[in-house]
Amino acid sequence: MAGLRKILLVEDNPELRNLYKLFLHGHGFDVDMAADGEEGLVAAKKFKPDLIFLDIMMPKMDGFQVLKILRHDESYGCTKTKIVLLTNLGDGSKVSPSVRKDMDGYVVKAEINLDDFLEIIKSLE
Repeated sequence: MAGLRKILLVEDNPELRNLYKLFLHGHGFDVDMAADGEEGLVAAKKFKPDLIFLDIMMPKMDGFQVLKILRHDESYGCTKTKIVLLTNLGDGSKVSPSVRKDMDGYVVKAEINLDDFLEIIKSLE
């Protein structure tokens, strides 16, 4: 997993955010975190991640809004960054085509375990 070393976690649940960070950091990844969409945009611009795990349902600005900005505003430097949406909303079948073209993956948090994160990362390299 040499290619995607810097990971940004944008997740409003502090327990999940810290759990994901500890797990990924323990596997050698450089991890930064943000608690909402606005923080996520600031962190993305500063941290320049290779991969972003982006929660959909968050305060201030949801993941769909953040995704659109990161993909279409070159000032963030993330137009080519891998972005995986995290949610508990279901299987992703209702995600619009415009969102689908901007995302690199969709994960239902309740359906994965921590080791699945490593498989997701490997599949995106």
